[in-house]
Amino acid sequence: MRAGILILAALCAGGAALADVQKVQATIPGDVEFEAPEELQLMEEGVVWLDLTMMPEMEPSIELMDGTYVPSGCEAHGPIDGVKRVDVATGSNHLLLDVRPGSPDQYGANLVSCDYAPMYSSDTELGHVIQVQGCYYAHATSIPTAVWWILNPLPGEACHYGD
Repeated sequence: MRAGILILAALCAGGAALADVQKVQATIPGDVEFEAPEELQLMEEGVVWLDLTMMPEMEPSIELMDGTYVPSGCEAHGPIDGVKRVDVATGSNHLLLDVRPGSPDQYGANLVSCDYAPMYSSDTELGHVIQVQGCYYAHATSIPTAVWWILNPLPGEACHYGD
């Protein structure tokens, strides 16, 4: 059923105008302590091109396809392979974010990576930030005192990636 929903969303999005794709570009933590960045707070259900950067103090929980989790910190810079889900610490208890990048074979525009960031370097670690980019269908689920966003993968074409 999930595959059917994703295909339907992709077909609907494929005919959408460029204006129908929300572009959400944010850095976590945001400007206000204990609040998610405004760009995430303004997100609406529908097709989203996400460009999210997370600083080391807001490192996400990254689950791999085999059910294991990526250790805290980056073991190497570059793409993180086999990502099943990224649980993003948004900075707020009132906005939860779960990003599912999907298989690179089907969703090649979606990428989770550990990017070099020298401003976070120390004597024991090369600096890094976690980057999540790609095309998703955003679903909002209301839970007591919060909204839980689940971003499911869409092919890059749904966001006009490569046009």
